[in-house]
Amino acid sequence: MKKKFVHICEEFECMWMGKDNGLIPKYINKDKNWESEIWSFNLKRDLDDNLMGIKMVRLKEFCPWLRNFASWTKFIKRIYLYRNLIKEAKNIDVLMLFHMTKSSYWNAYLYKKINPNGKVYVKGDFNLDIYKREIEIVNSTPKNLRDFFRKKRYTSEYNKRKKLASILDLLSYESKIAYEYMTDEYAGVSTKGRTMYLPNGVDDIAIDETIDKKFSNDKENIILAVGRLGEYAKNTEGILEVLDGKNLKEWKVYLIGKISDDFHSKIEEFYIKNPDKKDSVIFKGPIYDRKKIGEYYNRSKVFLMPSRWESFGIAMIEALSFGNYIITTPTSAVADITDNRKLGRVVEDDDDFSKAIEDLLNGEVDLEDEYHKAMKHSEKFKWSNLIEILKERL
Repeated sequence: MKKKFVHICEEFECMWMGKDNGLIPKYINKDKNWESEIWSFNLKRDLDDNLMGIKMVRLKEFCPWLRNFASWTKFIKRIYLYRNLIKEAKNIDVLMLFHMTKSSYWNAYLYKKINPNGKVYVKGDFNLDIYKREIEIVNSTPKNLRDFFRKKRYTSEYNKRKKLASILDLLSYESKIAYEYMTDEYAGVSTKGRTMYLPNGVDDIAIDETIDKKFSNDKENIILAVGRLGEYAKNTEGILEVLDGKNLKEWKVYLIGKISDDFHSKIEEFYIKNPDKKDSVIFKGPIYDRKKIGEYYNRSKVFLMPSRWESFGIAMIEALSFGNYIITTPTSAVADITDNRKLGRVVEDDDDFSKAIEDLLNGEVDLEDEYHKAMKHSEKFKWSNLIEILKERL
């Protein structure tokens, strides 16, 4: 009899089949001894009930008109989820949850009450800097009423995380720095022997089946950026500031992703100041077809990730798997992705970012060598390899 692996992802989207939310169930499902399900509230009606062999379970919200203005309203809206979980818990061998949150705690708690021998796996999607700031708030002395209510809110979440840490069976961290910092303890609760380092990865099987990867000399002079363009965390304006006034020579810059409403004006301002770049700095908008995005990685030589923070940065891993030269800020997983800064370039500030682009445009970067280093290092981030490491702990 096959083991059942269930991932509860309340806001799952089809495009997430190319991210860890979908890839872990997908690769688990490839094992003949396992079967996977994804449970979610907002699955599109035109989404197959079986997506890539994974059973997609559509959940209904109780009182969907109720606004999420308090914890109890969120709890009430999940009643059908809890009913389904109680009904199916004994048949679930592994329950996978994302993030150490209140909702993850309640899902884990109900599951463990019905099936104490089942395993709860929490994928941390962890940002160490944010965690440290939250701890500071919980341990702080409020200076005013606003601080008091902020501390109260964070403390409530913190206490649920402590409870979740005490009942989970496995907690994975995406970056080595987070894993080494958090190995034996979470929120004051011992997690010794129940944690692991598991970086995010790429859907290497799908890539190999659909895309004929180009060698370095066959690639085009394209600089690529992929993400939620215009969001503060992504620092897309930093790219435009660096490109302002620069002679791009034979290079083109493609930016792929949904553009935030307030960023359109900044794009227009950039083109007004740089009318010569309308054909060389190109905003492509969102692309949901994973193969089409893969083709852009395949054509490009360089990938930019100037984020102010990232929990990991899956787009960088995808770019790495096509041999792209990575230019990134020192986000939490930068040591993992750049092999401790042995490949690509980590920029510390705006001047350093500008210098990195100038060096590239002036031909001072050995892109052939960087290509081979990136391709070799990307082997560590293939889900066909990572899933075997995970299954050993499940």
